[in-house]
Amino acid sequence: MTKLYADEALYALLCKYVLGEADVAERQWVDDWLKSDASHPVLLSALEKLLVEQPRLAVTAADTERAWQALSAGMGGSVVTISKWRRWWMAAAVLLIAAVTGLWLAARNGRTQRFTGPLVAQLKDGTNVQLEDNARLLVLAGFGDLQREVSLEGKAVFDVTPDADQPFIIKLGERTIKVLGTRFMVDAAPGKNGPLRIHVDTGQIMVMNKGRQDSVVLSAGMLLEQQNEELPFRIATHVADAAGRELVFTDTPLSEVLQTLEVIYDIHVTADTALLQLLVTATFTGETAENVLASIAFMTNAGIEKKDTIVILKKHEE
Repeated sequence: MTKLYADEALYALLCKYVLGEADVAERQWVDDWLKSDASHPVLLSALEKLLVEQPRLAVTAADTERAWQALSAGMGGSVVTISKWRRWWMAAAVLLIAAVTGLWLAARNGRTQRFTGPLVAQLKDGTNVQLEDNARLLVLAGFGDLQREVSLEGKAVFDVTPDADQPFIIKLGERTIKVLGTRFMVDAAPGKNGPLRIHVDTGQIMVMNKGRQDSVVLSAGMLLEQQNEELPFRIATHVADAAGRELVFTDTPLSEVLQTLEVIYDIHVTADTALLQLLVTATFTGETAENVLASIAFMTNAGIEKKDTIVILKKHEE
């Protein structure tokens, strides 16, 4: 999975592309990047003019050394000596010097960033966003300075840098996620009425639905689902891994267990009133709904009945 560290890494890759030194995968990435935003071909054209039409831009050894150290630090790499440079790294260093003098600074600060998965994007505030296939992340201009606001379509895992003074905001149409610092998964289908699925690994987030004037706070192990923006949120608890259907119950009332099963397996299940407060301790990983219900029925001394689309746990007669 590709990892984008900073604009400097992008500039270096574009230099390779312009100078004809990019490999097949890198050229394909740049071709897709050019198609993703109307402003990208303009940026590449400006870079071509800088590298091709003005190839003799004067740079001293001290300037290039400082530029390389800035590029290396920005990408988390180790110090590299001038003797190991290749031509495209030299070009990236030239671009860094130009940026410092103001040649690119205004464009970089004022533009909106767009990322399309699969890739891992590291944002200016240190937040990491792992985008799945075809997921799209829009980072608004001024991110990290004026605000921390993004919008998302598709599935992504967020690892948000804490900042109590400037909460991290994710826009999902009429729905919004407000984050102070946590790790969580969001799967938001494109379109106003697409389904939404959120799972929290650590920390807390607040999910708001402007249209329904509804909000809920999710903490670690909680999963939220909503089929469209017109329907209420559905909440599951004790979910260790949403994708793997790993459920961990420890002295959990049966009423909570059944609520979680309804969300995870999209079934309608209920039980006799006498059973609902019984405590369940069990761990399930990747099990079918039928196997989970059979185990719970055994633990609570209950039978299973089906009526139309409803599953009912019935207490056995003494």
